[in-house]
Amino acid sequence: MIRLIFLSSIWMISLKAGLFVQKNDYRSYEDLSGLWTFVREESNGGDAGIRKRYYEQDLSKHQNASVMPVPCAFNDMSTEAALRDHVGWVWYQKKEFISMRDKGQLLFLRFESAQYYAIVYFNAKEIGQHIGGHLPFSFDVTQHVRFGAENVITVAVNNTLSWSTIPQADFVYKASKKKPITYIEDITIVANHIGSLFWKIKLNEESDANEVDVEIRVLDGNEEIYFAKGVTGSGNVMDVKPWWPRGMGDPNLYTMRVILRSSTDQILDSYDEQFGFRSITFDKDKIYINKKPFYCLGFGMHEDFDVHGRGYNQAVMTKDLNLFEWMGANCYRTSHYPYAQERIRESDRRGIAVILETPAVGLKVFTNFNLKLHQQIVTEMIERDKNHPSVIMWSISNEPHTEKDEAREYFRSLIDLAHKIDATRPVTVVYGPSWWSNDKTADLLDIVCVNRYYGWYDDMGYLDTINQSVIWDYTNWREKFGKPILVTEYGADSIVGLNQFPSVDFSEQYQNDLVKETHKAFDYLRANNVITGEMIWNFADFMTSMTALRAVGNHKGVFTRNRQAKMAAYTLRDRYLKLLKQN
Repeated sequence: MIRLIFLSSIWMISLKAGLFVQKNDYRSYEDLSGLWTFVREESNGGDAGIRKRYYEQDLSKHQNASVMPVPCAFNDMSTEAALRDHVGWVWYQKKEFISMRDKGQLLFLRFESAQYYAIVYFNAKEIGQHIGGHLPFSFDVTQHVRFGAENVITVAVNNTLSWSTIPQADFVYKASKKKPITYIEDITIVANHIGSLFWKIKLNEESDANEVDVEIRVLDGNEEIYFAKGVTGSGNVMDVKPWWPRGMGDPNLYTMRVILRSSTDQILDSYDEQFGFRSITFDKDKIYINKKPFYCLGFGMHEDFDVHGRGYNQAVMTKDLNLFEWMGANCYRTSHYPYAQERIRESDRRGIAVILETPAVGLKVFTNFNLKLHQQIVTEMIERDKNHPSVIMWSISNEPHTEKDEAREYFRSLIDLAHKIDATRPVTVVYGPSWWSNDKTADLLDIVCVNRYYGWYDDMGYLDTINQSVIWDYTNWREKFGKPILVTEYGADSIVGLNQFPSVDFSEQYQNDLVKETHKAFDYLRANNVITGEMIWNFADFMTSMTALRAVGNHKGVFTRNRQAKMAAYTLRDRYLKLLKQN
């Protein structure tokens, strides 16, 4: 999703995404989603479009030009295998009229996500680059705008994924100097369940905090319940209603309204940030929300759906979260990348806890170069979502090869960074290829998450061995590291409508039988304080690249790709609803 954002009487020179878009008397935006001109280069074509200056051309006149909806995954839009399997550069272009009425305002482009490396041009001028998918970034375009005329936005995107070949994550932006004007760049809120409140307001670098008043107003609905002044401060709000996940109470939300006033009492900027009073703690056995034990009942999943493929879709998001509630789920992991901020905001409102994860999947190489990029991604993720009460944990990698010696200092640096940016939430890694016996990192973490597939990738067909294997494996993780253990993946593929009794692999019956056998082990582990939650893989079927192990995608979902329930969904629902009442 791409937005053109307007801020009146404010000048900003920044490469950071800033606060989530908002409309009020001082801020506005236009959504540029829709149909864009689309041109694909040849796979691994050696930067041909950049060398030929596509950004100076009308791409709609190219012989292979088409249109592409934004947002969507372009690979899922075509009838041609060449586009479905394309790796390399693609080009997007859109023409946008900007009125003379907007002159005198700051204008910048915000991209919610571009996978993976993006170069942005505005009226044929490069305005910036960004590396790393799934997180927002923005660029000031004010000095490049033609007011009262059509403007051309061109974006080159490269989806090549390689931890060893990604270009260095920096970019250069040149802008003429303007008179410094004050505006709100970022807001940090720390609010615990008994009403303790801390805030820190970041103003733009050109501003002078001594020349403005910063007003802090906390609203419960439309009622103001707290007032203070200061860029940084703390206080106590009386009689607060805490934010709770589903099954433990109501997901109560408040608004912090930040107002900047000049020395002449003129309002320079205003921003409303939604938050909740909520505490996350843990001991060697459990996770606690507001001092009460929290047992996670949830899913790993993907932002994926038929037709549009990967990406945010508000109708699909609404359907997914409605199904979460029907299932009795109280948690999900954003496997394996940060999801759209709209989904996180809706999780705040519904009381669904979120484990937010970086796109660092299956890491095998742990160099200083990789670390620098990984640190950037961790920082961007936490800065984007730090004020969401639904976010209860930061996952900095999925299934890395932490049996390697060099992984220890690599992850120590990332864990320390996450704690430095946000000391209020636990940090985790989701383990897969490594084991309790050879891992080099789990003792550094707050929570240990483990993926295991007994009865599928291990001992397929031997359902009677699942109980013993699961108990043995997770108990060893718990005894060695003395940390709360969370089951983040288990399951089996099933093809909807494939029925076989007795059950065989890929049948709905086999998936259902495997789930039931695994739950027997979970009951033992839960009763003995070995695990603090369970998350099946996957919520819904999703598309993957072709391999011998995939029958037109990954079918481990308990729902089909178009969100119809399989047999195992009803088994899981019965369990989750029962345990939710006990939570």
